[in-house]
Amino acid sequence: MTVPSRAEVASRLELPEELGPWLDALARLDPPSGGVRLPRGAEAVERFSQLGLVEPDLSAIVAALPGPERQPELCWLLERAAHQVRSAIGRWDAMAPMPSLPDHLGVAGRCFWVFVFLAVAGDVRRWHSERGIAGDVTRDTLADLGRHVARYRRRNGSTGLDSQWWLAIHFRGALYALGRLQFNPYRLRTGMAGPLFWYEGEAAAARGPGFQPGDPVLGVHIPAGTSLDPAACDESFAMAGPFFRRHFPAHAGRIATCTSWLLDEQLADHLPATSNIVRFQRRFELVPGAREDDGGVFQFVFDRPPGSLDELPQETALERALVSHVRAGGHWRLRTGWLEI
Repeated sequence: MTVPSRAEVASRLELPEELGPWLDALARLDPPSGGVRLPRGAEAVERFSQLGLVEPDLSAIVAALPGPERQPELCWLLERAAHQVRSAIGRWDAMAPMPSLPDHLGVAGRCFWVFVFLAVAGDVRRWHSERGIAGDVTRDTLADLGRHVARYRRRNGSTGLDSQWWLAIHFRGALYALGRLQFNPYRLRTGMAGPLFWYEGEAAAARGPGFQPGDPVLGVHIPAGTSLDPAACDESFAMAGPFFRRHFPAHAGRIATCTSWLLDEQLADHLPATSNIVRFQRRFELVPGAREDDGGVFQFVFDRPPGSLDELPQETALERALVSHVRAGGHWRLRTGWLEI
């Protein structure tokens, strides 16, 4: 089989010019020896199920799996993109463009990065295992892929994935699901690492070690899904410190930070003090600074930014609070908080 050139891939797939730098970077990579073997049939169903995919997306993605005979250009991209992701496992600061493919490529294009993550899942599992990470942590971490595919369907009414940039963190070993919450280690205020807001000058110095630029900290993330049950959150925070001290001691810090609309203290004006959200945000000490983000909040809760507030559901106390606050002229904000681990 003749391997297509970079120019042939771009031409035959009708890729836009803005993807040129990404194609150039892929062209400089050697594909994996023997290519990338993707499972078929029942094996594919099983392996995708292990990554959290469910129907109706599961069958659609299995049916769209590319093959070198039928789709050599897509496989050219897949082999090199998988090589790029695989080579970043364990390199937590590695960042590379992960663009979405154009709509005219259909479900195979929309699911391109799903195929890439499937191709490298075994490598991530081995990397976890070599470091003694429990299988259930690996399973729960990588199963976030299925959650994001399901959210794509809710937002768009079709099968696909557009959050590959976020899931790449999971698949290079830089984020872990520990019970209800997810955690990623990072160095405070270095490069692209957060948090969105932090102490400056004397305010940071007064807090001592653990709060200074370059200090190791944990980022806290709240995946959509089940409620923020206090007992489940207690369990997650109790797991986090020992987990990172055991498996990644150089990255085990004193504190964990969280940047989220869930920490907007205005929520306490609309929800009862006993609500899980209010109880969650009270775990954190807030850092000065806020950024308005109504669109992001609506996207997270309602899976879409509304054309009109009237079209949003009002079935839960949270949904009613979010809408009534904005209807009254208010705005929801991103806040950053921290707690000791």
